[in-house]
Amino acid sequence: MIPIYEPYIEKYKSSAIKAINDNWISNYGINVRNSEEKIKKILNIKYCILMNNGTSATHCLLLALKYKYPDINKIYIPNNVFIAPWNCVYREFEKDKIEVMKINSDTMNIDTSEEYLNSLEKNSCIFIVHNLGNIINVPRIKRIRPDIIIIEDNCEGIFGKYEEYYSGTYKDTLCSAVSFYANKTITTGEGGAFFTNDNDVFEYINSIHSHSMTKERYIHDKLAYNYRMTNVQAGFLYDQLSDIEHILNLKKIIFNNYDIFLNNLIKMKQIKKLESEDFTTSSNWMYCIIINILEFDFNDFENYMNEKLVQVRPFFYDIRKHTHLKDTNVKYDEIMISNNGIMLPSYPGLTIEKQEYICNCIKEYINK
Repeated sequence: MIPIYEPYIEKYKSSAIKAINDNWISNYGINVRNSEEKIKKILNIKYCILMNNGTSATHCLLLALKYKYPDINKIYIPNNVFIAPWNCVYREFEKDKIEVMKINSDTMNIDTSEEYLNSLEKNSCIFIVHNLGNIINVPRIKRIRPDIIIIEDNCEGIFGKYEEYYSGTYKDTLCSAVSFYANKTITTGEGGAFFTNDNDVFEYINSIHSHSMTKERYIHDKLAYNYRMTNVQAGFLYDQLSDIEHILNLKKIIFNNYDIFLNNLIKMKQIKKLESEDFTTSSNWMYCIIINILEFDFNDFENYMNEKLVQVRPFFYDIRKHTHLKDTNVKYDEIMISNNGIMLPSYPGLTIEKQEYICNCIKEYINK
């Protein structure tokens, strides 16, 4: 079976193994601090806090928002995204403060037209999600609506870019979250990070993510959590960060190969790729296509690909598909084209021969 993703860590284990051999296996250890410093240098972000997973980092976005802007009136959040940002919003805010955003079916991201952005309430926050690694131009949004607060779920978008900035690092973004889950470009198995350029936010979240322990040990001054990454996990991260250009280049090659192998299907409009916003660069997370077949059935396609020993994934569903969110008020029509969306195997170690085989299987299915 060709998996949808496979961690690329064979060459990046030495620091983790050393941490184990030296018995530095908790959050205390040189790998955590070294990885935070390396991330800050690579991405040009002022503050980085490593965390135990991307959802913890995403939860901290909402904690930071409540801390910095306690009187915020509205949280705008997109449809058709992974469940984590939704669960985090519902954990911290009342339903009447949450509104589902309009989605652009060409990008599978939020509608960023001036008309729509100018219709949003004042004293509000947009919860940006760089869906499927397709990057939203946050600097442009802030130019149109400088009054709106921005937080970014960048869990699928790390190493993408908007204008001259890496996604999640814009100077006027309050804070952002990334994930190092096993299917991400760089991975610690589970793991994530919280980014900000705001000193007050950094000091608050740096306390919150570690039980809010005061300088007097075992005295705690806030309701807080243990969201810390271990030194072992950070060892995997540090070694990958030390070779990040190689890993990113492998991902770029994977995406370029798919473009070549699927070019005829794209030209014939049998499939389409997601469109990108101007002045953005994809994170090259998962290669995504939309299959233009009338009455396309993902389960049938998935079964066909499984028989061919290829694992695929659907796009993220309308938020009302989830039991606890089924009564969510959505003003806009469901994006039906998302039901035709497919994510293809995109891991750095995927060979060109396997990519060609995957694309031939897709062609056979469409033309059968």
